[in-house]
Amino acid sequence: MLCLSHQRKGASILSFKRIFRAGMCTLCALLFVLNSRGVQHAAADAEEEAPPQPSAAQISAAYRRLCETKPDVDVASWQLALFTRGRPVTQEPPATVRVGGVPVDARIADELSQLISDARAQGLKVYLSCGYTDAAAQEHIYSRAAEKYGEFRALSIVGRPEESEHRSGLAVDITDRYYEEKDASLENTELFVWLRMHSAEYGFILRYPKDKKAVTGMIYQPWHFRYVGVEAAQFMVENRLSLEEFLDLYHFADWDKP
Repeated sequence: MLCLSHQRKGASILSFKRIFRAGMCTLCALLFVLNSRGVQHAAADAEEEAPPQPSAAQISAAYRRLCETKPDVDVASWQLALFTRGRPVTQEPPATVRVGGVPVDARIADELSQLISDARAQGLKVYLSCGYTDAAAQEHIYSRAAEKYGEFRALSIVGRPEESEHRSGLAVDITDRYYEEKDASLENTELFVWLRMHSAEYGFILRYPKDKKAVTGMIYQPWHFRYVGVEAAQFMVENRLSLEEFLDLYHFADWDKP
């Protein structure tokens, strides 16, 4: 009887262990399924919240439209010359004149003077802090920036001396007053708002926009305006293109063909 009792007890204990293990396995499986569904729902929610992205076909169609509607301008002309990393300024402006207290290429003087005059007529204060700079001055500006920020960051703030647009006389820094140091907060000034709306009417573009650093290689500079001509400027502004992106449209002639 004692042995039989022990056997029955052992069998009962074994049966209980099996039931317990089976129950735990079932519970784990249930939790796994519920968790998987939760992850799937979370992923689905994330997909619903994410903004829709354009398809490759849509991007291709948009690019084709830009190529087909681009203005008929001479991209080899002086006003559309590209100065950036690896593309230095190769010659001095043929002549410079002072506008707003700074020297600029004489060929943009009339448009710049009119821009300043019209802005001031709207009650806005206009201050030109920089225009054309010669090699020595630009070297000094770069050296100071490299000393303050380090050479790597200085490249995205002022660029190498020989590659700076200020060497061409086609770029100007326009603010509402003198600033010891210019930064992105200048986008909040009334003058900048006006310039964003009207600078293209005079042939100027914001050369280094906020969302184009990957393209231009330069930080956002809501004070640096570059002359490119009225027709080109208006097209760039309307289509949110940087100068680099605009010029690329002319390197793919096949897009113009049906």
